[in-house]
Amino acid sequence: MSDRYDGSQPDLERELARYLAERRLTRRTLLELIANVGAVAALAPIVAACTGAAASASPSQVSTATPIPPSSAPSATPVATATPQPTPVPTPESELFIYNWDGYIGDKTQSDFEAKYGIKVKYDKFPDASTQITKIRSDLKGGGYDLTYPASTDIGPLSRDGVISALDHSLLPNLKNLGPTWVDPDYDKGNKFSVPNYWWTTGIAWNPAKVKEDITSWASLWDPRYTGKLGMLDDLQEVFAAGGFRLSLPANTTQDTDLDAILALLKTQKPLLRKYTQDDIGDFTGGQLWMTQAWSGDWVQMTYDPGSANAKYVIPSEGAVRGSDTMVVLSGAKHPIAAHLWIDFNLDAKVSAANSNFIGYMGPNAAAQAFIDPAILGNPNLNPDAGVYSGLAELVTLEGTDLSKYTSRWIELTS
Repeated sequence: MSDRYDGSQPDLERELARYLAERRLTRRTLLELIANVGAVAALAPIVAACTGAAASASPSQVSTATPIPPSSAPSATPVATATPQPTPVPTPESELFIYNWDGYIGDKTQSDFEAKYGIKVKYDKFPDASTQITKIRSDLKGGGYDLTYPASTDIGPLSRDGVISALDHSLLPNLKNLGPTWVDPDYDKGNKFSVPNYWWTTGIAWNPAKVKEDITSWASLWDPRYTGKLGMLDDLQEVFAAGGFRLSLPANTTQDTDLDAILALLKTQKPLLRKYTQDDIGDFTGGQLWMTQAWSGDWVQMTYDPGSANAKYVIPSEGAVRGSDTMVVLSGAKHPIAAHLWIDFNLDAKVSAANSNFIGYMGPNAAAQAFIDPAILGNPNLNPDAGVYSGLAELVTLEGTDLSKYTSRWIELTS
């Protein structure tokens, strides 16, 4: 029998799980990353985390230098200088490489941008966030792209690992169009690395041909009548948030007692589930799932399938998560000025509205509201009223001990 882990040595399995969760990667995407950059580069952060954990037992050195009080600092004699000329706006490059979801901008956004600025856009598409993150981490600089659209919860890890660059706000005058909620988001204070793009909710999608009643509560995903046809997202924060809402606990709680209660509740659900799905759209339209935790945008895509055109969606009454994605400039961008110009162009009120009107997502652009299709503005699933909106919670990026609390329980739940 092996000895029980006592915390005195690095736990490689725990650090691996923490690394994957922090970067919102699956084990499959880690293998793809290893194939792209090699095992040494891909696994270096895990090794460093373990080494750091072992080293943390030693006391750190503290500087004993006494700072000079501000009042004792030598004063300089003022020297008259000429009034500086305004800094000219940099000339953008002639091309731009973008990596985005398929169909995630207006049908004329790219052509209008190219016509207005004379910049040729190379626009590549990824099928899922896992593929996106793996690609832009393939060289830790963006995989050859200038700009991409990660989820808000990816901003912390991507900025910390140097995959994305700090933005130059002087090149983004249309930042003024953002609504107050989005000017200083918790996941990226001061919009230092990202600009919010679209937002959505996480709720429940169901097939009314199989589930006859109207769904209003997270409790429906614990209904034994649908054993084997229920799904939850393969996302530890989303799953724990749903359990937390059922128990009237905060979506981002880090209290051990809260997390233990949520874990206990999720354990009662697990035998009823078909799976923790990595493809809620495909599993739903393919008939494996009759009811599943889903993102509102995925629900919209479910309805595009002829067999799921009548799919329904609800923001549960106990509360739900409000998610968002962003626009970022990658650290290896060869066309950073053009990338900033693209972000600013998409912050234009009419351009932002055209994007929302084409794909059906609401955006954080307050100035765009006047130009968005009333059918979108009036859809409570896409644009919930103030009462529902106030009950939505934005997930935060988990780090350190807080992340370990979640990952250890997620491993226990899913293993």
